[in-house]
Amino acid sequence: MLKKVRITSAVIVMTLSLYGLISNNNSIIPFTMAGFAIMMIVMGAEERQKNRKSYRSYLFFAVSLLLIVVSIEGFIY
Repeated sequence: MLKKVRITSAVIVMTLSLYGLISNNNSIIPFTMAGFAIMMIVMGAEERQKNRKSYRSYLFFAVSLLLIVVSIEGFIY
C-alpha cells in the first residue's frame, strides 16, 4: 500500500517538476515541494514499518517537516 502511494507521489512530483522546467513557471514550486514532502513522509513510514532502528526514518520525517514549512511559505508569498 505504501509503495503504491510513494510511486504515485513520485510520478506527480516528477510531472510537476518537468512542467515547471519546460514552461518556466516558478509558481508551481510550492506544489512540487508539498508533493515531495508527502513522498518523504511515506518513505519514513515505510522505514518505520520495516522495524529498522536506523536514523533514516527520523531523517525522512525531519526533511518532510522542513519541506512542508517551506512550501507553506511559498504559498503565502
